[in-house]
Amino acid sequence: MKLLLVEDETHKRDEMKQCVQDVYGLVPEIVDGVNSAVLKVLDGDYDLIILDMALSTFGDSAEDRKKGHDQAQGGIEVLRALKSARKSTKVIIVTQYPDFYIGGTKVKLKDSPRIIREKYNQTVVGAVLYHYKSKSTLQRIMSILRAQQ
Repeated sequence: MKLLLVEDETHKRDEMKQCVQDVYGLVPEIVDGVNSAVLKVLDGDYDLIILDMALSTFGDSAEDRKKGHDQAQGGIEVLRALKSARKSTKVIIVTQYPDFYIGGTKVKLKDSPRIIREKYNQTVVGAVLYHYKSKSTLQRIMSILRAQQ
């Protein structure tokens, strides 16, 4: 399985990375900003993408170590890149926000799988409201990962 983890917050990224390792026994490819995520999805094909919706333009891995602007809808840019490249994959959204904007319209997290499928042709297999160090959040993520095996 080829898996991409798109997350710019270290603590959140580490928790999700551990979930992937526990379920699949592998380390996912990891990117930490909109720019690197878009380049990855344009360049490669992934079986599953774990996607944060709020990302900085560039992650800590940027050469100048400046993250650029925080983009409340940075995850949408990744979905747009997939659609423009005519690629479709499974996506797990993991965000700290109960709702976000898609095309200027406020969307509840629970409604996002349908809207993302319609607008970006991606299959959202899970949409998780993330809480730091929450056992139930991590169990939910692992449950979604197991269902994709």
